[in-house]
Amino acid sequence: MEAVPRPANGSTHGQWFDGVVTFGDLIAVSGVGGNVTITTERPPYRIEPLPGVAETVAVEAARQRPSRLLLAEHRVVGLVGRDGDLGEVAAWMARPGGVLVRLLHAAGGQGKTRLAAHVAEACAATGWTVWRVLHEPVFSGGYRMDLPAGGGLLVVVDYADRWPVAHLQSLLTHLKSMNLSTGLTVRVLLLARSTTGWWPALRNRLRSDHQVDATTQPLPPLGDQVNREMLFQQARARFAAALDVAGADQLPLPTNLADEAFRQVLSIHMAALVAVDAHLRNTAAPTHPHALSSYLLERERDHWYKLHNRPAEPRKTPPEVMGRAVYLATLTAAVPRATAIDLLHRVGLTEPGTTTIIDDHRFCYPPDDPRTVLQALHPDRLGEDLIALFTPGHPHTSDEDEWDSDDWALTAAGQLLHTDTDPPPWAANTIAVLVETARRWDHVATDVLYPLLRRHPKLALAAGGATITRLTTIPGVDPDVLTAVDSVLPIERHVDLDVAAAAITTTLTRHQLAATDDPVDHARLHAIHAWRLANAGLHEQALDPAEEATGLYRQLAQADPAAHLPNLAMSLTNLGNSLSDLGRREEALVLAQEATGLYRQLAQAEPAAHLPNLAAPLNNLGAMLSKLGRREEALVLAQEATGLYRQLAQADPAAHLPDLAMSLSNLGNSLSDLGRREEALVLAQEATGLYRQLAQANPAAHLPDLAMSLSNLGNSLSDLGRREEALVLAQEATGLYRQLAQANPAAHLPNLAMSLSNFGIRLSELRRWEDVLAPTQEAADLYRQLARTNPAVHLPNLAASLTNLGMQLAKLRRHDEALIPAMEAVTFRRQLARAYPAAHLPDLASSLINFGAVLSELGRWDEALAPTQEATDLYRQLAQANPAHLPNLAGALSNFGIQLSRLGRREALDPAEEATDLYRQLARAYPAAHVPDLPMSLWVYAQICVMVQDNLPHALGAVTEAVGLYSRLAEQLPQAFGRQLLSACHTMADVLDGLGRIDEASELRRQLAA
Repeated sequence: MEAVPRPANGSTHGQWFDGVVTFGDLIAVSGVGGNVTITTERPPYRIEPLPGVAETVAVEAARQRPSRLLLAEHRVVGLVGRDGDLGEVAAWMARPGGVLVRLLHAAGGQGKTRLAAHVAEACAATGWTVWRVLHEPVFSGGYRMDLPAGGGLLVVVDYADRWPVAHLQSLLTHLKSMNLSTGLTVRVLLLARSTTGWWPALRNRLRSDHQVDATTQPLPPLGDQVNREMLFQQARARFAAALDVAGADQLPLPTNLADEAFRQVLSIHMAALVAVDAHLRNTAAPTHPHALSSYLLERERDHWYKLHNRPAEPRKTPPEVMGRAVYLATLTAAVPRATAIDLLHRVGLTEPGTTTIIDDHRFCYPPDDPRTVLQALHPDRLGEDLIALFTPGHPHTSDEDEWDSDDWALTAAGQLLHTDTDPPPWAANTIAVLVETARRWDHVATDVLYPLLRRHPKLALAAGGATITRLTTIPGVDPDVLTAVDSVLPIERHVDLDVAAAAITTTLTRHQLAATDDPVDHARLHAIHAWRLANAGLHEQALDPAEEATGLYRQLAQADPAAHLPNLAMSLTNLGNSLSDLGRREEALVLAQEATGLYRQLAQAEPAAHLPNLAAPLNNLGAMLSKLGRREEALVLAQEATGLYRQLAQADPAAHLPDLAMSLSNLGNSLSDLGRREEALVLAQEATGLYRQLAQANPAAHLPDLAMSLSNLGNSLSDLGRREEALVLAQEATGLYRQLAQANPAAHLPNLAMSLSNFGIRLSELRRWEDVLAPTQEAADLYRQLARTNPAVHLPNLAASLTNLGMQLAKLRRHDEALIPAMEAVTFRRQLARAYPAAHLPDLASSLINFGAVLSELGRWDEALAPTQEATDLYRQLAQANPAHLPNLAGALSNFGIQLSRLGRREALDPAEEATDLYRQLARAYPAAHVPDLPMSLWVYAQICVMVQDNLPHALGAVTEAVGLYSRLAEQLPQAFGRQLLSACHTMADVLDGLGRIDEASELRRQLAA
């Protein structure tokens, strides 16, 4: 979808679309120069103008099928009692922003579509254009829409919760692109019954991917806000006018309007319509909700009967066959004619001919899209009640004038969905409709939906995660059905189904725990529950069952170590991971150490049985030690784990290649942390190669791992100066994490934020300053959002992202803006360091360094000195306790010297000289890590000497040494060290000037210029 501007030269020859937007396979190319990209990718939806004028129903047509008066597009009954809701929508529409999205959600029959139509009409009256979007995954061809000449654009999307999230994302991406290319103001109103599963994924993706604000507005039951008798009377008057019925105002009010069923405005409207139509027909009007549906459905059947028996041009399809066709259409929704023929054959509807049935159904129920047939019965509530009343087993069969059930319906859905291969394309809609119907009608659940899912649980997978989650909320849902669906869920993590798996397990675990007193079963069930919750990113919820499982396995292992020590070790590992995910790293470390000790004990006793289980806790323990700065210990464990996995993968690659890839990635990180970058790169490349292979075979399970390995490989390449390659990988990792976060934001938004931060750093390294800010700002925004809900885990990440944002703004010379995130990062890290000094004092020192640097760039040198000195003191304290912090101390000393030199203080030479001495020691002990740092410190020392005009002979020796070291490094890695070499040479020229050696300085500058 692309907005088409007029060419600058004003050319109009040939075919030209001005002020339009095109969709699908509509291509016009003429007089084109430069690079052109043409795509025939079709969108999975169709856009059309939303009618601005209500479709009037003629009196005779309304009398034939009164239920059509309930449809929102006819607007027979005006909107009442929604002033507050309309005010909220109006305030949202008026907010600033190029594209805004709002989800309006409520149970079926609450008036969502009616309210949206009212909003659309009001917008059109003020000059806005209004589009509606229909989901069409099988759409083919192209079309165009006129762009608004003035005003804005309102886009209405109904049934948003039945769309695949990726298709909604595609639509909203196109709308955002159109806004950017034309400046058009766009408001998108999504209508849905449910928010579970799909909405958080879409909302977070919009906020992170496009900076589009997406908000939620629940629509409360109108029957709780407005006098129900008044609503009934108003509807009764409007329906009487539409049916041309006199005396309806004298009809008595139903006595049961206060019942729970009449909270929905649709139920009140149905009662009013039935009252008026029954009065017209001189019959008694039912009042119970199911009887209202039965009455209106019987009126549909009357219409079929009259069409079939009319003297002139009778329709050949008998009423009983038409009823079955309507049932079928309500389950499948509109389909192409060829598909409809297949559907009719599947359910045995072939007389008086499939073409005749289709044409007669189309005559009764004209489709919204003329390319399709078998339009579903609307409103949805009536269609669901048709399915329920058509199906034998409901409790109202003995009621007088009740709709007659049909035993054909007991098998129709099964015939419709029967397949020996994958579920058919209409399975998703059929299961979704049955789930919604089963929420109100028990017999549809027990006699149709549950038997289907027991026999063919993969139908639930075809329906998608949102419908599976909705299935778990059916009152009294059959645990056996959930067990069947659970049996076909992927054992490992799955991008699209993790949230649904967690919902199923949460419901099932309650039943399963109640069915047994065996502590072994209880421990196993809690462990599985914790695992599924953690996979869905629900770490807080996962903690309780993880603790329960660990406590039970500890008791069991004390009584029978041989049987239960392996399970105890496993549960300790999982509980440790949960604690780590919640930021409780010290507690997690204790559990990881205990788990590793148990696995070592088990592996020594029975290597064949338990050696494979030892490698995973070794990796976990190493990762936790690394996070706590204990990197040498972490390296030893990572090497041991990798050795074990290599051995295991050689014997059984199918089982252990994922573990080997993970271990290689961890080992590469440990080596990189210790400066062994060439070795780290080799391992990162091997890990990424394995994950690409695994993700091709099973993307749902291994895309998250591939994304992480790409990020790690990019870091390794960057460390070695291969920055263009690193940028490509960082961009690929970010794209994958966007895709993952769309499906499961709880699990993958933190990783998306991390990858965005890395992407910004990679751009910065290539000096693409203008491109850096967007991903860096987005990462900070995401972490801020995450930290609001889980500060223990994400406040450290937020502080780090704010530090990074401040640095990037400073590089753009936007120092006033940089000061705010830099100061905020220091505030957060002070708070964290007070609570957990061992974990967060190093981070506080880092933020203080950056804060001082920003103050210095603003010329506030006196203020800059205090945070820099505080950081230096902190690093000195940390290095005394742990020499791993000596590199940080050396860097802080260099910064401290620079700050002092800017104040013209000669004592700046002391910290600079100390920094150089430290880097000499570090370069001797760890040459791979710190040889590059030594010339930097020598260069800084020389710069300080120039600034304070002191000790220049020493400065010349230092900068000469720096140039020599940078020359050797630049020969090996010109991309990484060429710029530093040039800068050091310029400093050498400055030192020569200060020593009065003007001719040598000039000659050096001439050579550099050449």
